[in-house]
Amino acid sequence: MFQKLLFILFPFVLVANISRVKPNQNDPKAKTILDQSAANYKTYKSVNAKFTFTTQNPDNTSSKTKGEIFLKGEKYKLVFDDQEVICDSKVVWTYLKDMNEVQITDYEPQKDEITPSNIFTIYKSDFYYLYSGDENVGEVKCNMIDLTPIDKTKPFFKVRLWLDNSNKMVKKMKIFDKNGIRYFYDINSFNSKIVLEDAFFTFDKVKHPGVTVEDLRL
Repeated sequence: MFQKLLFILFPFVLVANISRVKPNQNDPKAKTILDQSAANYKTYKSVNAKFTFTTQNPDNTSSKTKGEIFLKGEKYKLVFDDQEVICDSKVVWTYLKDMNEVQITDYEPQKDEITPSNIFTIYKSDFYYLYSGDENVGEVKCNMIDLTPIDKTKPFFKVRLWLDNSNKMVKKMKIFDKNGIRYFYDINSFNSKIVLEDAFFTFDKVKHPGVTVEDLRL
């Protein structure tokens, strides 16, 4: 679910603008902004953010989902109306609320996969990047950074990030899928002062009486 949300963030790009950068080269201004964002993120022990995820189809129909994410190093917890996804960096629990069922899998991210823990650093090895000007997101002035994947077999061909000018954290992200679908990820609130214990990133069966457990690990 998170990969579909962020491809990202974090997670984490107009073709016309990308053409201004020669192949295998990156924009120094974009690198400065992204490096600052990554450096700021590393200073946070834990992070909590509320977001809105919007899917826009080629026929202009769309759907919206609100969610909340908690991050601590490699650990994360995603909360939606219908499910929760919890990872302690080794195991992933996907809790389906309507069914009162939890599915357990091993956490095995691919090297080039965007995950909650690498959304702010993956640009260093897997993308070309370009500064595309400033634009407001609501009342917040943001730097726009366009990312294009080095691997052209990816299902998306560009990602645009809006980073808050003041702290360089992601305020908005737009993912351009090759099938014409556009994914939008808007940060509604961001808290870097939250304190989260490691136990928060595990699934507690005691708190879910009668839960069905499907252990899908090999």
